[in-house]
Amino acid sequence: MVAIARSSAALAPRAAAAAPPTLRLNAKGAAVTTLQNKLKAAGFNPGSVDGQFGPKTLAAVKAFQKAKGLEADGVVGPKTWNALNKATAPKPSTPTSGGSGPTLREGARGEPVRALQKRLNQLGFNAGTADGAFGPKTEAAVKAFQKAKGLTADGVVGPKTWDKLGIKVTGSVTNPSGGGGGRTVTGYVNGSPRQIKLSSIPNGKEMRSDAAAAFNRMHAAARAAGINLHVNSGFRSMEEQRILYQKYLNGTGNLAARPGYSNHQGGIAVDINVGGTGTSTYKWLANNASRFGFARTVPSEPWHWEYRP
Repeated sequence: MVAIARSSAALAPRAAAAAPPTLRLNAKGAAVTTLQNKLKAAGFNPGSVDGQFGPKTLAAVKAFQKAKGLEADGVVGPKTWNALNKATAPKPSTPTSGGSGPTLREGARGEPVRALQKRLNQLGFNAGTADGAFGPKTEAAVKAFQKAKGLTADGVVGPKTWDKLGIKVTGSVTNPSGGGGGRTVTGYVNGSPRQIKLSSIPNGKEMRSDAAAAFNRMHAAARAAGINLHVNSGFRSMEEQRILYQKYLNGTGNLAARPGYSNHQGGIAVDINVGGTGTSTYKWLANNASRFGFARTVPSEPWHWEYRP
């Protein structure tokens, strides 16, 4: 009898510690702090780690659930806890001879980016599809990896990060967001030619590098909110603007500025497929674009937005 009583008492604490609590919006306490720390470690920003389950933590939970193929309901139950624990578990150390490769950052494209994405996915850091395009999801995976390895979590893949990744990569890369990256072209501002540097934005388009960096941040924030900002037009060459202007004069195209006077040619304008002012995409932009420096500047064109920080 005594032996059985001791055995039951010894087992009780194990059962009590088995399951973390289910958490949802407005929850508070130490379990929420644990949740927020795990989200940050997994590369999803919950806002302040303050033990309060607010809107930012909710958005981070939903983004994490979506990335892991779970129901994105914002409720942290057993499946979400299990996925978080797996995503933040210490990775087994594997001896490597160190790695090397070109410096990569958000906006980069090429085979080195594809190799980076494959390696991150292999190590358990979700970089998304290995498509060779260094977007927000790859950047989040890089930051999570850097943090796990005790590196500065800046999202830039330089010598120290390559060394920890343990692979050697070669090949050409377009690195438009970097200090020396992008491509320099002749743009036009109020009819005057000037040299501007372009960087990539989604859907194969480009903008002036500072505007592109801001747009990519806005694109990532919109995606986290379930909104897809599909880009129809970014920077335009003189020839592209001439064609559009002629169509406008012929009555077969939309309003277009004279060649040399379009802000698309200055690299700060972007046309987004909003589908009208009543759509969720337009409403999201109306409520959030100014946070990223963008404003609607043509009253008759709800799709036309410009970088005006």
